[in-house]
Amino acid sequence: MIRDECAWIRRAWHAARPVVGRVAAGMGCWLAGVLLGTAVFAAGTGAPTGSAKNPAIRMLVVRTEAEARDAIASHSAGLAFGQVVRERSIGPERERGGYLGRVDVGSLSPPARAAVTATRPGRLTSVFPTEGGFGVMQILTDGEAQEEEERLRREPEALAILKQGTDLGTQGDLEGAVKLFRRSVELDPALVDAHFNLAVALARLGRMDEAVAGMREVLRLQPKDVDAHARLGTWLSGQGRHGEAVAHLERAAALEVNSQDTWLKLAQGYEAAGRPQAAVGAYRRVLGLVGRDDAALLEALLRVATAAPDGPAAVDAARRLRPLRPGHEGFLTVADALMLNGEVEAAAREYRMAASLAPKSARAHAGLAAALAALEQTESAAEQLLASIQLDPANPIHYQRLSALYERMGRLDLAIVALRDGATAAATGPQGIQIEIADRLAALYDRADMHQDATRERARAQSLRSR
Repeated sequence: MIRDECAWIRRAWHAARPVVGRVAAGMGCWLAGVLLGTAVFAAGTGAPTGSAKNPAIRMLVVRTEAEARDAIASHSAGLAFGQVVRERSIGPERERGGYLGRVDVGSLSPPARAAVTATRPGRLTSVFPTEGGFGVMQILTDGEAQEEEERLRREPEALAILKQGTDLGTQGDLEGAVKLFRRSVELDPALVDAHFNLAVALARLGRMDEAVAGMREVLRLQPKDVDAHARLGTWLSGQGRHGEAVAHLERAAALEVNSQDTWLKLAQGYEAAGRPQAAVGAYRRVLGLVGRDDAALLEALLRVATAAPDGPAAVDAARRLRPLRPGHEGFLTVADALMLNGEVEAAAREYRMAASLAPKSARAHAGLAAALAALEQTESAAEQLLASIQLDPANPIHYQRLSALYERMGRLDLAIVALRDGATAAATGPQGIQIEIADRLAALYDRADMHQDATRERARAQSLRSR
């Protein structure tokens, strides 16, 4: 099936052709060593029903004999042979469950002919060699063959309705498209693209549970469908079902290892699942496939590397991002990453550069203060925090950091003053910060033997908690 990559659903462009045409067009080398002549008959071409000379067959082709025997074991354990073919076969009729129609036994290769001749209807043949690997055939019973041939007779109508539904969906009539897609799968339950388009249309309508169920049916019919795994993974992630989502996204990436879009979805899936370290690797893979430094991808890599935390990855992303972030922001980004990686002196240099480029950047002064404090340059750190407070007086975090720094310097009086100012700045802010400051201020008052003030702050904290 030809796919329109720009469309939001898959299109049924090809016209319905007789079975023999579809099979012959897709045989390739893997059947060349099995069929010696014109061996495949279309449904209704006059091949005698139930004839031992012209049995209806499904065929599995795999690369090794061990794989073929394992496939037989799976069928013996209860898995339908058509499903085994969809999951494992390397042949072009995989998506049809391996169905090839009726075959002239006389035109089979000797190994295949011997295997088919020795097998009763409803059973699997023994493993036999093919030019492309090893094969196993299922000889259908008369009832199974008639059911498959009836489905094939309905297929042209199902394909026509699928195209009508696709056209409606493209025009924006999703409800109308859903009705036609449902009719298409009623006529041909094995028509993968009808199930796919139905699932996508349902998702567009916000009917996610139905959409997920529909895409699972696509994967039951065609387990190696990359688009289906990727879409289902994205939908499940949106529902908060991150474990299932990641499993499908990983499968999609394994099936299409060089797809930028698939790896990007996997990276986003890891991030949503709270697995930032795995996301680091996936975003790096996307950047490698893109082949250039993309700002949005580097920002995403920096974000997950910071969350991991993965200092080296953060520094690498920040350094690559700096040329794409003109001005002081690029220096701040690198400085933050260097701090994460424990490279404090280098971080201080980057913060100084940012502060020199943007003297009114409170973030640059606050970052430099953190680096200087880590280098035990506490007086200079305090000066930088005072500068950040002057530039951003409504931010209580600056006061908290200054108070902690003064406390570390043994200046309990200044620590209390700074935190009092922080309480004022936090008065209209989040309740959690107000409680945090009140608790800390009470502890400082106790240390300074200002117990009345400490009691007052504890009461204030309790009042805030009870709101």
